[in-house]
Amino acid sequence: MKEVSNVSMGIDKISNSPIVFLRIEDSSLVLPIWIGPCEAGVLALILRKEDFERPLTHDLLLSVIQSLEAKTVKVLIDKFKKDIFYAKLVLKDKNSKEIKIDARPSDCIIIALKENIPIFVDDQIVRDHSIDSSLFYDLNFEESDEEKKDIRKEIENFDIDELRKRFENFEDDDNDNE
Repeated sequence: MKEVSNVSMGIDKISNSPIVFLRIEDSSLVLPIWIGPCEAGVLALILRKEDFERPLTHDLLLSVIQSLEAKTVKVLIDKFKKDIFYAKLVLKDKNSKEIKIDARPSDCIIIALKENIPIFVDDQIVRDHSIDSSLFYDLNFEESDEEKKDIRKEIENFDIDELRKRFENFEDDDNDNE
């Protein structure tokens, strides 16, 4: 399992669908996951550190977990099947027994950000579905504020079809060399 070091968002311009980008720790790899508009709205508010007037569904779930004397421990994005990512919210009950709850990655990511718990991605998923962000820009791990704004702008303007074209051209070049 690889740990996620940063979460950001963008829009797929073709489908007009929100995407959450999970940056894999100590690498230039980013895992894009398409999410629903409702989850994207909540996630955007969390990333901007805005408060909610009333508890949202995720807050309700966290209150129930706390009432049951359990605590959130981590998120695992552990399966990809039929073009769908699967995740588990990992809890510990009052007896320190680990409980894994099947959930959508978007919900787990929201909870992870609210609770400041780590997100882990299965190694195979990282290998098969992440993209090298250096295709878009030279990524420094010690970015300045200006570089972070540039990175955010690149992600906001992310176009998955352009990325696919780049990979197709790259694979065609590799095949020509064989």
